[in-house]
Amino acid sequence: MLAYIDESGFPHPNDETKNPVLAAVCIPKDEIRTIMQRMYNIKMDVYGRHDVELKAVNVLKPKSISKNTNNKVFTDRVVNEILVNILNLKIFAIVMEKPDAPLQPEEGTFPNHYRFLLQRINGYSSMRRKKCVVCFDSQDEANDMLISYKMKNYLFRSTEGNHCTSIVESAFFVSSRVEEGIQLADLCAGIIRKYNELCVGNVIIDPFSTWINELYSKLQTRSCVVPSPNGGQQLHGIYKLPLRLLMNT
Repeated sequence: MLAYIDESGFPHPNDETKNPVLAAVCIPKDEIRTIMQRMYNIKMDVYGRHDVELKAVNVLKPKSISKNTNNKVFTDRVVNEILVNILNLKIFAIVMEKPDAPLQPEEGTFPNHYRFLLQRINGYSSMRRKKCVVCFDSQDEANDMLISYKMKNYLFRSTEGNHCTSIVESAFFVSSRVEEGIQLADLCAGIIRKYNELCVGNVIIDPFSTWINELYSKLQTRSCVVPSPNGGQQLHGIYKLPLRLLMNT
């Protein structure tokens, strides 16, 4: 199994996002070819080219409904034909609140939102009796090395991480421009963030919020409850992380 991870927004007081999200799309390896073929076909049908990068920041806009309608068609087809239509594909996400101060995790340790997402990936992999390779969106060599180092520290040096036996210990880093799995994770993170910022606690009356609500409802059907690494509790697939846990790193 492969778990593609990407974020929408960043938990920092200077970031403009109100509810940053870290999301993962878990895909059985025997479904990868089907997904890539469908992504290729959708891009060719909608844009006439296959090298279009699917980015939530570009397609999840009000203008996608009123003006750039190809973006809405593209998004709807990806959600309907891939995210909700691929056998055993699952979506997990950690929804955060904007912190008042920068996070200050201990050196070499994962912040809690990464830990909690890995717990869910491990839980689903364990349910399916599969090993899972985690794939991150590559930024630069220094940042990629830091994430890899923190992930190994978590898996090897913490009691909780030692129980995550369904995760392959070596992470992969891939470019979102060429890897559709990361593009799917980016879209999921964007939809979940927009839903929490525009729809939760608000009356949905405008067409854009209505569209976001519809997309989120479809993603919800592809998440699930999974066991925690030690088997002591059940973990919700899309989890809103309390601010106190985000800051307690």
